[in-house]
Amino acid sequence: MKNNSNEPPQFAIKFANTVFMLGMLFSVLLVVYVVYKMCNPRWLTHTSETLNYYYIFILFGGISATLFGLGLRMLSNGLKVNLSVLFVTAGISVYAFETYLEFSQGQPPNLVKARAEQMGVPNDTRTKMEVLEGLNDSGVEAYPNILPYFFVTSNGLNTTKGKIYPLGGISNISTIFGNESGYYPIIETDEHGFNNPKGLYKKNRVDIVLTGDSFTEGYSVHSDESLSAVLRKSGFNAISIGKGANSSLLEFAALKEYAEPLRPIIVLWLYYGGDLRGILHEMKSPLLKKYLDDNEFSQNLISRQEEIDSVLINYVRVGELGEGERVERYNWNDHWLIRIPELTNLRTRFKLNPKHEPLPIPIFKNILQESKRIVSRWGGKLYFAYLPDFGQCSTDIEDKNLEFAVVMRTAAELEIPIIEIHNIICSHPDQLSLFAFSLGHYSAEGYRLIAETIIKRIKADGVISSKPDN
Repeated sequence: MKNNSNEPPQFAIKFANTVFMLGMLFSVLLVVYVVYKMCNPRWLTHTSETLNYYYIFILFGGISATLFGLGLRMLSNGLKVNLSVLFVTAGISVYAFETYLEFSQGQPPNLVKARAEQMGVPNDTRTKMEVLEGLNDSGVEAYPNILPYFFVTSNGLNTTKGKIYPLGGISNISTIFGNESGYYPIIETDEHGFNNPKGLYKKNRVDIVLTGDSFTEGYSVHSDESLSAVLRKSGFNAISIGKGANSSLLEFAALKEYAEPLRPIIVLWLYYGGDLRGILHEMKSPLLKKYLDDNEFSQNLISRQEEIDSVLINYVRVGELGEGERVERYNWNDHWLIRIPELTNLRTRFKLNPKHEPLPIPIFKNILQESKRIVSRWGGKLYFAYLPDFGQCSTDIEDKNLEFAVVMRTAAELEIPIIEIHNIICSHPDQLSLFAFSLGHYSAEGYRLIAETIIKRIKADGVISSKPDN
């Protein structure tokens, strides 16, 4: 029998068949991986934009798997060989370029270590969990700093009496914040699990309640250097009900649960960039939504601390992840073994990532409007302040500048008095001194400057009887 001279060699045909089978397998695995990311809430908060983005990949993977399968059975050997060479060449080229982009950038510097060395201060190299274990070994009752944000997906925590959504932490214990300036701040929580001294919760005897996120909670500094602490040193009875990672809906809920029963003279709403998008995630909790949908809804958390302590301690002990464990557990999403297969750098460079969903401005406006109504109902006054981060001051970040304009305009439209913090921070001649070594949260000097600005404004407005100057 005469051989067909146009027929490729057998090794080439086997190579081509292998490439097509691997292409089909890769396509199926792509679909499985995307479905996994869609169904696993730990990966990200899904918006309509990200879901549409994933649907495109699922469609692409399905079509690709089908075409590889049909090609394997129906194409001539010669065409399969040519196509397989093209596919392999293109694949190697793409991933070679992605690998180059990944490793050419180098590793981001350890700012805390570098700044500590520069300033000549020691840097605690222990992990959060090692610090917590050390405290417990020395007889101190210490737990991770548990954040309300953790419970959005589960819609709170289960108790024998049903669901409860804690908005504070475990009371009367020691916890720690992250190492942002060479040390781990050790915090003693108050009777409701917030970063305050005990004994401040007295109805009609509170001057200022601060609601917000980690900046309000006082990350990066000692307890006596936080924003609320500086206000207390100036003679104001100030209470912080801020918790890390809070966005506006959680902050509103905390206002209703802890500020409303106390009826403070002033409620200070401290807004940090990114809170608008956080609302989209918080709205996924039906229990949190009830705070906005029902004017009279409350969990009466201020009188349920024993129950809250019990459920949060159990949450830690049964192996659920507290903040310390979450932070210390390696973030594999940032590892090159994940980033390269996902073509992270190429997708970013060619702007192939999903667009953000429109900012939930109407929801935010409703939250602020309801907050003003509630505070006014007991004769208090709501103030609003925007807290900039270091990057926002030093660079032109379009998304953050847009958000800044939107939230400031919203507060102005609602006639909520604004305390100007943004320009105070960003125009400071030594911005670096206002931030922790990490350039994440503020330093003690930063919190002091903000507190001074707040005090100056409320004294000028005459809302509170004049307190003695420092």
